[in-house]
Amino acid sequence: MGILNTSHSYGFISILFHWLMAIILLATFLLGLNLKDNFQNYDMVLMLHNSLGILIFILAIFRVCWRWLNIRPEPLASKLILIKLATLIHILFYIIFFVMPITGYLLTNLQGDAVSFLGTQLPELLERNRDMKRIVHSIHDILGNILLAMLSLHIIGALYHHYWLKDNTLRRMNFFNKIKANQE
Repeated sequence: MGILNTSHSYGFISILFHWLMAIILLATFLLGLNLKDNFQNYDMVLMLHNSLGILIFILAIFRVCWRWLNIRPEPLASKLILIKLATLIHILFYIIFFVMPITGYLLTNLQGDAVSFLGTQLPELLERNRDMKRIVHSIHDILGNILLAMLSLHIIGALYHHYWLKDNTLRRMNFFNKIKANQE
């Protein structure tokens, strides 16, 4: 497996970004759900949630740069509607990769908590404000639900390609098939 994408497959870096972001997004989402009723470990869960959210933001910057510098494999779908839907979902993913961490940072400030990235306290951008906090919290929650719906569509789409269309869409984003193919 090469590091760079080709016109037919994704390279190691693109696959790494994909799966690393997926794992971090899932962990961040679960930690966010855990914040609501976890008063005993609130500070630790908030620090982990914030740190992973900021990491998503940083990885999104690198991922966009990588995507811009690298070629994209040709779509395998033959139907234009599937290609357009996949493109729309990916654009929305990138928007949320940037907007959710920003709203999370602002939300943490607005509720009077310090934003911490891996134990390092970051600057306070806004002062505590309960009214504004409710608005930003609603936006953050709505984006989280949209992200969950999009992730579900993404997974359904990958499984549709794999099991119904029987094309290589899922295989070309999989480390293990590529490692196995290179060893043979």
